[in-house]
Amino acid sequence: MMHRTRFHLRLIGATIYFVVHAGTLFAAENPREIMRRAEEIRAPQSSEMRVKLDTMNTGKSSTYTMKVLASTGRRSYSEFIAPAEERGRRMLALGRNYFSTLPDSKRVVPISRRELIGNSAFAVADLFQIDTEKEYEPKIISRETIEKEPAIKLELTAINDEAPYAKIHYYVRPADSFPVMAQFYGISGKLLKTLTMTSKREMAGAVRPDKLRMDDNVTAGKFSIWNTLSMTKKIIPDRVFTREYLQTQL
Repeated sequence: MMHRTRFHLRLIGATIYFVVHAGTLFAAENPREIMRRAEEIRAPQSSEMRVKLDTMNTGKSSTYTMKVLASTGRRSYSEFIAPAEERGRRMLALGRNYFSTLPDSKRVVPISRRELIGNSAFAVADLFQIDTEKEYEPKIISRETIEKEPAIKLELTAINDEAPYAKIHYYVRPADSFPVMAQFYGISGKLLKTLTMTSKREMAGAVRPDKLRMDDNVTAGKFSIWNTLSMTKKIIPDRVFTREYLQTQL
C-alpha cells in the first residue's frame, strides 16, 4: 500500500512538473517573433524575386511567370511576365490596400486580397507577408511532428474582418523558425487551403523554401506549385511602391 501511495505521489509530481514547465516553455517563446522570423524566411523584405506559378485543375494546366519586388512596411510590387494575355499586368500592395492594372488599360483599380492569381490556388494576399501585428493574434497551441520533424503549431486568429483568412494554423520548425506548412480557414471554420513547403535551397543569403504547393481544399484536384526561380536581397526605391509608378510603367 505504501509503495502504491509513493508511486501515485511521484506520478502526480511528474505531471505537475510537466504541466508547469511546458507552460513556462511556451510562455518563454514569443509567438509573434516566431511568426515574424518564419515570414522573413519565406518572403523576405527588401528583395527581388522571379517566380513561376503552375496550376493543375481537373486535368487543365496553366503557368504564370512573375517578378515580385518587396520592401519594408508591407509594400510589394508584382508584374506578370507570362503568359501573353497577362503580360503587362501589375499589382501593388500597400499595407492592407491592394491595387492592380489590366494588361490593356492604364487604369489602376483597387482589388481584394482574397482575389486569386489567375486561376491558381494562390490568392493575392499569399504573395506577401502575414501582418500579425495588425491583423492576427498568434498563439502557440501545440508541438507536433510534420514529415518526421518537430514543429511548433501556431494558431493565428483574425482580429478584424479585413484579414484575408479567419484563422491560420502555421507550423514552424523550432530550431531555426523555418516555415513547414500552413492551413487557411474561412469564417465558418472550413479548411480552405493547405500550403506545404516542398523543397528548399540557399537564396538571398539564407536557406529558404523555393517550392511551395498550395492545395485547394474546396475544389477537388486543384493545386498550384510556386517555384522561386531566383531571389536576391535588394533595396527597392520608394517610387516603385506608388500608384503613379504602376501607370508610368504602362
